[in-house]
Amino acid sequence: METNTMELKYASLDARIVLTEQEEKELTEQVQKFLDMAAPMKKINLANIKPTYYGFTRQNNLRKDEVKPSLPLETSLANAPDADDSCFHVPKIVED
Repeated sequence: METNTMELKYASLDARIVLTEQEEKELTEQVQKFLDMAAPMKKINLANIKPTYYGFTRQNNLRKDEVKPSLPLETSLANAPDADDSCFHVPKIVED
């Protein structure tokens, strides 16, 4: 597969990126090298491979809920920049 500078210019317009002529030349060469490396993948026979949109077939793969003791309150609040005896103090982020 060949790439050309016009395709690269269209892609850079879509991405709203301004490229110099030198950058266009370098990027065209890099894209061509990538396409050359990926070309052997076209030779892979995929006739007997079932199409999929998601490679992981297991569903509802959740862990069991287990009750475990939490951190002690003193440990939780130890490094807080602003806290009292029972909770963290945070700045208000909701506007009236």
